[in-house]
Amino acid sequence: MLIPKTTNRGLIKTIVLIVVLLLILAYFGFNLRAIVSSQTFQDNWNFLKDLTVNVWSNYLSGPVGYFWNQIFLPYIWSPIIDNLSKGSQK
Repeated sequence: MLIPKTTNRGLIKTIVLIVVLLLILAYFGFNLRAIVSSQTFQDNWNFLKDLTVNVWSNYLSGPVGYFWNQIFLPYIWSPIIDNLSKGSQK
């Protein structure tokens, strides 16, 4: 029987990548504290935050809520939980 190769190394790779990127930025003299605290960055960050909240509130929350409550929970989640409950009673 062949054992499939596990690919559960995404978190470690992500952490290593972030550390390497921070080291590269430091090497080239970028000051992240100065960049993040700059007015331009703050304005852009607030714009993206407001845009995200607006898109979620006005466009996505209705369809996602409908899918979650009317499709996912009754047709996918509940049958899975019922089958797991029946399997654990044996």
